Amino acid sequence: MYYWDCFFFFSKVNNLYLFSIEKLIFGVIAVFLITAAGNALNDYYDEKTDKINKPNRPIPLKLITKKQALVFSKILFICGLILSWFVNIWAFGLALINICILWIYPKIKQKTIFSSIIAAYLCGSVFLYAFTIIMVAEKLKLCVLLFLLSFLLMLSREITKDIADIRGDKNNKITIPIKYGIKFAGLISAIIMALAVILSLYLIDFFGKIYILAIFFADTILIYCLIRLIFNAKKYADECSGLQKISAVIVIVAIIFCGIFF
Repeated sequence: MYYWDCFFFFSKVNNLYLFSIEKLIFGVIAVFLITAAGNALNDYYDEKTDKINKPNRPIPLKLITKKQALVFSKILFICGLILSWFVNIWAFGLALINICILWIYPKIKQKTIFSSIIAAYLCGSVFLYAFTIIMVAEKLKLCVLLFLLSFLLMLSREITKDIADIRGDKNNKITIPIKYGIKFAGLISAIIMALAVILSLYLIDFFGKIYILAIFFADTILIYCLIRLIFNAKKYADECSGLQKISAVIVIVAIIFCGIFF
């Protein structure tokens, strides 16, 4: 869902757009392609766990073969990297770094508990990519804060998903709930969510009334989820994972809307 975060680039300063429409188009499509490539590569490596946790994915359903998914992923990575070159050298460099991370991520996520952190960084890095297009010093603080907010939201959700998927992951991955227990993982996810709520409130200074209304609903959802996870993570992890996704979408849409019109 995070490829369209790039529309955040429409933020205005002194009523003037800070970038060319061409760069915006190249940037949005590049992020879309690289994200899609990463998803296809994950499907390639996650065939065994997806048969249990996500049987409706394309490979378990035999809609495509593993080889086709790998080839498709490589093509999308190359196209995304080429488009990033037409944005600027900074966008190209960040895209190249993220492609390298995406390429090794499926191979290492089965061997380390830090896979959730990597996944959260990749989602949040869209806002760092935004800065490579805007390239205005005054916007650096905002882009970093938005990166941190996205990072926290996704890190919490990744841990919650690991709790929900523990049955399928048990023999194939090392995750926080597998290594340290479901209760501990639920507590960590709840703490990270609480930090995301605090940061979302701090960002009120940067956006208008629409954002305040949006985060009221988003933060209410997060608070509900963190309470659920603290008291019974095993029972509510699947429900909370879906709700956390909804909350993240609300926040991102509010940021995009306020960035364009306010």
